[in-house]
Amino acid sequence: MKNLKVKTIILIAAIGLISYNTMAQKAQNMVPQAVITAFSAKYPQAQLKGWQTKNNACTASFAVANKKYKASFYNDGRWISTETQVKRSSPKILAYLKKNNYASWYVDKIEKVETPMQSMYQVQIDNNSGNPTSYSNAGAIENKMLCFNDNGKLIKVVNN
Repeated sequence: MKNLKVKTIILIAAIGLISYNTMAQKAQNMVPQAVITAFSAKYPQAQLKGWQTKNNACTASFAVANKKYKASFYNDGRWISTETQVKRSSPKILAYLKKNNYASWYVDKIEKVETPMQSMYQVQIDNNSGNPTSYSNAGAIENKMLCFNDNGKLIKVVNN
Protein backbone atom coordinates (compact mmCIF):
# COMPACT_ATOMS: atom_id res chain seq x y z
CA MET A 1 0.00 0.00 0.00
CA LYS A 2 2.79 2.40 0.97
CA ASN A 3 4.66 1.48 -2.23
CA LEU A 4 1.57 2.32 -4.31
CA LYS A 5 1.31 5.79 -2.69
CA VAL A 6 4.96 6.53 -3.46
CA LYS A 7 4.52 5.43 -7.08
CA THR A 8 1.39 7.59 -7.40
CA ILE A 9 3.21 10.65 -6.04
CA ILE A 10 6.15 10.09 -8.41
CA LEU A 11 3.77 9.67 -11.35
CA ILE A 12 1.91 12.89 -10.52
CA ALA A 13 5.20 14.79 -10.15
CA ALA A 14 6.45 13.45 -13.50
CA ILE A 15 3.22 14.47 -15.25
CA GLY A 16 3.51 17.93 -13.70
CA LEU A 17 7.08 18.36 -14.93
CA ILE A 18 6.20 17.19 -18.43
CA SER A 19 3.22 19.60 -18.53
CA TYR A 20 5.38 22.50 -17.34
CA ASN A 21 8.08 21.80 -19.94
CA THR A 22 5.46 21.53 -22.68
CA MET A 23 3.92 24.89 -21.71
CA ALA A 24 7.36 26.53 -21.57
CA GLN A 25 8.19 25.20 -25.03
CA LYS A 26 4.85 26.44 -26.40
CA ALA A 27 5.55 29.93 -24.99
CA GLN A 28 9.02 29.85 -26.54
CA ASN A 29 7.58 28.67 -29.86
CA MET A 30 5.04 31.54 -29.85
CA VAL A 31 7.85 34.12 -29.83
CA PRO A 32 8.64 35.18 -33.42
CA GLN A 33 12.18 34.53 -34.65
CA ALA A 34 12.62 38.27 -35.31
CA VAL A 35 12.06 38.95 -31.61
CA ILE A 36 14.46 36.23 -30.49
CA THR A 37 17.13 37.55 -32.88
CA ALA A 38 16.65 41.17 -31.74
CA PHE A 39 16.73 40.16 -28.08
CA SER A 40 19.92 38.12 -28.53
CA ALA A 41 21.61 40.99 -30.37
CA LYS A 42 20.62 43.60 -27.76
CA TYR A 43 21.38 41.43 -24.71
CA PRO A 44 24.04 38.87 -25.66
CA GLN A 45 25.01 38.25 -22.01
CA ALA A 46 21.41 37.71 -20.85
CA GLN A 47 20.31 34.64 -18.95
CA LEU A 48 16.76 34.25 -20.25
CA LYS A 49 14.14 33.27 -17.66
CA GLY A 50 11.09 33.23 -19.93
CA TRP A 51 8.77 34.98 -22.36
CA GLN A 52 5.31 36.47 -22.12
CA THR A 53 3.35 37.27 -25.25
CA LYS A 54 0.45 39.68 -25.42
CA ASN A 55 -1.23 41.19 -28.46
CA ASN A 56 1.50 42.36 -30.83
CA ALA A 57 4.41 42.24 -28.35
CA CYS A 58 6.68 39.87 -26.46
CA THR A 59 8.35 40.50 -23.11
CA ALA A 60 11.49 38.68 -22.01
CA SER A 61 12.35 38.26 -18.33
CA PHE A 62 16.09 37.87 -17.92
CA ALA A 63 19.13 38.59 -15.80
CA VAL A 64 22.51 40.13 -16.54
CA ALA A 65 25.14 40.03 -13.80
CA ASN A 66 22.50 38.98 -11.24
CA LYS A 67 20.31 42.01 -12.03
CA LYS A 68 16.74 41.33 -13.21
CA TYR A 69 15.33 42.94 -16.35
CA LYS A 70 12.24 42.88 -18.55
CA ALA A 71 12.55 43.85 -22.21
CA SER A 72 9.62 44.22 -24.59
CA PHE A 73 9.70 43.90 -28.37
CA TYR A 74 7.11 44.20 -31.11
CA ASN A 75 6.55 40.97 -33.01
CA ASP A 76 8.64 42.30 -35.90
CA GLY A 77 11.67 42.58 -33.60
CA ARG A 78 11.59 46.33 -32.89
CA TRP A 79 12.58 47.09 -29.31
CA ILE A 80 9.90 48.82 -27.21
CA SER A 81 11.44 49.21 -23.75
CA THR A 82 13.53 47.71 -20.99
CA GLU A 83 12.67 47.90 -17.28
CA THR A 84 14.76 47.16 -14.24
CA GLN A 85 13.99 47.68 -10.59
CA VAL A 86 16.20 50.20 -8.80
CA LYS A 87 16.99 49.78 -5.11
CA ARG A 88 17.88 53.38 -4.35
CA SER A 89 16.63 56.64 -5.70
CA SER A 90 18.91 59.42 -6.83
CA PRO A 91 19.47 62.31 -4.42
CA LYS A 92 17.72 64.68 -6.87
CA ILE A 93 14.56 62.56 -6.88
CA LEU A 94 14.59 62.28 -3.08
CA ALA A 95 15.03 66.06 -2.81
CA TYR A 96 12.06 66.56 -5.14
CA LEU A 97 9.86 64.27 -3.01
CA LYS A 98 10.79 66.13 0.20
CA LYS A 99 10.38 69.58 -1.32
CA ASN A 100 7.01 68.85 -2.96
CA ASN A 101 4.87 67.47 -0.14
CA TYR A 102 5.76 63.81 -0.71
CA ALA A 103 8.17 63.51 2.23
CA SER A 104 5.64 61.45 4.24
CA TRP A 105 4.70 59.26 1.27
CA TYR A 106 5.95 55.70 0.98
CA VAL A 107 8.08 54.73 -2.04
CA ASP A 108 6.65 51.39 -3.22
CA LYS A 109 8.91 50.78 -6.19
CA ILE A 110 11.43 52.51 -8.41
CA GLU A 111 12.07 51.30 -11.94
CA LYS A 112 14.40 52.56 -14.61
CA VAL A 113 12.63 52.43 -17.96
CA GLU A 114 14.55 52.81 -21.19
CA THR A 115 12.84 53.33 -24.54
CA PRO A 116 14.19 54.28 -27.97
CA MET A 117 13.18 57.89 -27.25
CA GLN A 118 14.20 58.37 -23.61
CA SER A 119 15.37 56.95 -20.34
CA MET A 120 13.41 57.68 -17.17
CA TYR A 121 12.76 56.62 -13.62
CA GLN A 122 9.24 55.65 -12.59
CA VAL A 123 8.66 56.08 -8.86
CA GLN A 124 5.51 54.45 -7.44
CA ILE A 125 4.41 56.17 -4.22
CA ASP A 126 1.43 56.08 -1.87
CA ASN A 127 0.31 58.11 1.12
CA ASN A 128 -0.51 55.04 3.21
CA SER A 129 3.03 54.07 4.26
CA GLY A 130 2.84 50.98 2.10
CA ASN A 131 0.12 49.51 4.32
CA PRO A 132 -2.39 47.66 2.12
CA THR A 133 -5.02 47.68 4.87
CA SER A 134 -7.45 50.58 4.68
CA TYR A 135 -9.47 51.78 7.62
CA SER A 136 -12.74 53.67 7.55
CA ASN A 137 -12.39 57.35 8.39
CA ALA A 138 -8.66 57.17 7.65
CA GLY A 139 -8.96 59.47 4.66
CA ALA A 140 -8.37 58.77 1.02
CA ILE A 141 -5.49 56.56 0.02
CA GLU A 142 -3.66 57.91 -2.99
CA ASN A 143 -1.24 56.15 -5.31
CA LYS A 144 0.86 58.03 -7.81
CA MET A 145 3.56 57.30 -10.32
CA LEU A 146 6.10 60.07 -10.73
CA CYS A 147 8.32 59.97 -13.82
CA PHE A 148 11.73 61.63 -13.75
CA ASN A 149 14.37 62.04 -16.44
CA ASP A 150 17.99 60.98 -15.88
CA ASN A 151 18.75 64.41 -14.38
CA GLY A 152 16.07 64.01 -11.70
CA LYS A 153 13.62 66.45 -13.30
CA LEU A 154 9.93 65.55 -13.00
CA ILE A 155 8.44 64.92 -16.44
CA LYS A 156 5.05 63.35 -15.63
CA VAL A 157 2.68 62.52 -12.75
CA VAL A 158 0.12 59.73 -13.12
CA ASN A 159 -2.63 59.29 -10.52
CA ASN A 160 -3.35 55.59 -10.07
